[in-house]
Amino acid sequence: MQTAYTLPNAPTIRRSALYGSLPARLVAFLVDTTLIIFSYTFVLYGMSSSPEQLYTWKNVSQQSFNLTEMLVVIKMIFLNPYLPIIHWAYYTILESSEKQATVGKFTLGLKVTDLRGRRITFLQANMRYLFKLASAALLMLGFFLMLTSRRSQMLHDYLARALVVSE
Repeated sequence: MQTAYTLPNAPTIRRSALYGSLPARLVAFLVDTTLIIFSYTFVLYGMSSSPEQLYTWKNVSQQSFNLTEMLVVIKMIFLNPYLPIIHWAYYTILESSEKQATVGKFTLGLKVTDLRGRRITFLQANMRYLFKLASAALLMLGFFLMLTSRRSQMLHDYLARALVVSE
């Protein structure tokens, strides 16, 4: 009868991580977007000094719009500097943190790593965030690149040398 003998200095074989799937990353994106818009609403209404920013969607939908009022609403939503700042800070700080994930990714068991499985730096998180704009600018094709890549990387992951893995 033979018994299995293990060497005391035998290397441990780490199971390779599974990469984040497109549906999981999409759901994480939706969770993150909901949280960002929710926090943006608090900032927008809490720091408003002009009455235009205090329009509620109920008031907006009940009034007949003229072009001037429509421009005020568009300016309020898209030209306010707080949304890009909150969006940038949310992604870069959380993805380079100890958890290596935004709230949406963490909820689904995903995390962002470098190519060796380590935590990404703040600079890599910034590069990844800025390259997401390139992924979106190319008719969203940069996001669908993961369907054909070996490690399920999107364009911004390739350029920032990062991976999204499942724990």
